[in-house]
Amino acid sequence: MSELCVTGLCFMKKELLLLMVGLNSAQLAAQEASLNLALGSFDVGHSGSAMGQVEYAFATNWSGFKPHVGVFLSKDSAGYVYGGLGYPFNINDKWSITPSISAGYYNQGADEDLGYDLEFYSQLRLEYKLENNGKIGLGVGHISNVDLGDSNPGSETAYLSYSISL
Repeated sequence: MSELCVTGLCFMKKELLLLMVGLNSAQLAAQEASLNLALGSFDVGHSGSAMGQVEYAFATNWSGFKPHVGVFLSKDSAGYVYGGLGYPFNINDKWSITPSISAGYYNQGADEDLGYDLEFYSQLRLEYKLENNGKIGLGVGHISNVDLGDSNPGSETAYLSYSISL
């Protein structure tokens, strides 16, 4: 069999070709883009200010991971602009759950001081698919600077959401 060796690593040419084709086809597989609109609470358990969140999930699919960008604003002028990756799991035809992780810029406004401008946002959203292909959901999240700042109080979010396919 024919092998290809690069810096001491050897691959079978056929296996390497199948791997490259598989990765490229997974990265190029298109899904529908979606827009998620949410209302809920920021800094749950502390100030608990109302928040609104808008998130756009791209149609791109990287081996199951979907990139997204978003923003949330609290009634006390906190704002967070972020980008990251989610991994949607279909439980069945109607229910799905999506864990995600993002990084972005946080401005506290008159709300909670999270200790640093760079914050990381992990979310978990459970959604139910409606007859019109929209989805209603319940989400929770945690925002943290992972100890990059002088302090890291972190904050939780909880929200109700509605997603539409674009």
